[in-house]
Amino acid sequence: METEVRLPQLSMGMSEAEILEWYFEDGARVEEGQDLVEIEAEKAREVLPAPTGGTLRIKVEPGDVVDVRSILAVIVGDAP
Repeated sequence: METEVRLPQLSMGMSEAEILEWYFEDGARVEEGQDLVEIEAEKAREVLPAPTGGTLRIKVEPGDVVDVRSILAVIVGDAP
């Protein structure tokens, strides 16, 4: 099962954010709730947690500016 990690809209005026840092490398195993990626939106930094556990597949790089609801990564869960 794949879970998309999308950029949430953290405030009414937010339309995009810059990816600052991934805390894991592409292909790493992550657990639900772990700090995943740091973003900057509207001059505020936020850390987004992993919504589920599995193998991380990163789709955007640090320095990229992405729109709200864009896919940042996919987490591939273990098969049942």
